Amino acid sequence: MRDFLVIKDPSVAKLFADPCRRSILHNLRHYEMPPCQLAKALGKNVSSIIYHLNSLEKAGLVEQSRTEVKGNLIEKYYKATARMFVISYTLSEGLIPGSEDIAKWSKEVCNRAAGSLEAFGYKIQPERMSKLLGLIEKYSSMEQIAHEEIVNQQKKAAHVSGPALKILLSLLSNIHLCENPEFLELMDEISRELAEQRENRRENT
Repeated sequence: MRDFLVIKDPSVAKLFADPCRRSILHNLRHYEMPPCQLAKALGKNVSSIIYHLNSLEKAGLVEQSRTEVKGNLIEKYYKATARMFVISYTLSEGLIPGSEDIAKWSKEVCNRAAGSLEAFGYKIQPERMSKLLGLIEKYSSMEQIAHEEIVNQQKKAAHVSGPALKILLSLLSNIHLCENPEFLELMDEISRELAEQRENRRENT
């Protein structure tokens, strides 16, 4: 199993939109499992799991790892083909034909993030939301590009998985971003914008 797999095909990226497929991949990144075990873990019927597994296998996201004979039955075990999947920024930016829906989804994710700032003490004025949303979208794009660039720099297996692999990718990506003056300017601008909105809230309470 490789550490990372960068997804550049829009049709493959769209498979991640289904919560059941995401759950299957989450389980198979940690354990090799047969369809019946996945069905029990996810509360789904076996035929539904097999359908999703076939789609994921065809896309190169899972593979059969071994078979086990139980009486007259041959049980197939599956595992994910990577410990972490990275959606290419070219899809999130809608730069590849067929990725328009993915780009739209990425914008919606940023919009939800901006709309949830109030939960953390920031009451954004409606007239400032558009500017802040643009800044968050730019931040998300730069972060995705950094992740992909770090993944492409990998020379050999990292021999870590799960949280340790995520920390490693996050650490190296943040170092890469902090070396970019444009990113530092962006973070300063976002910081000033949020600080101003926090001050506005204090003045109005």
